[in-house]
Amino acid sequence: YNLCDNAIKYNKDNGSVVITVRDGEDTVQLSVKDTGVGIPFEHQDRVFERFFRADNSQSQGLSGTGLGLSIVKHAAQIHNARIQMNSKPDEGTEITVIFPKKS
Repeated sequence: YNLCDNAIKYNKDNGSVVITVRDGEDTVQLSVKDTGVGIPFEHQDRVFERFFRADNSQSQGLSGTGLGLSIVKHAAQIHNARIQMNSKPDEGTEITVIFPKKS
C-alpha cells in the first residue's frame, strides 16, 4: 500500500504508476514505478530510515511522517525480501521488493 500511495502522492500531473509482479525461478518481484518527482541522489541512501523525508521542493506541502518506507523495509526483512530502488529527479522512481521463494 505504501509504495502505491507514494507513487501517486509524489507523481506529476498526468503521470502514471505501473505495478508489476514477476514470477521468477527463485524469486517473486513486486515493482512499483512512477513518473513522479523522483528522489534527489544525495537522499536515496536514507529514504528507508525512520522519520526521514527528502527535502524536495516539488514535494513541499505534502503531508507524511517519514515512516512509510521504513515500514516497507521492515516488512520486507520479516519476509527475507530485499529492496532495490532506482530513482532520478524529475523522471520518477521504481522500487522493487524481491521475495525469495520457499522450497
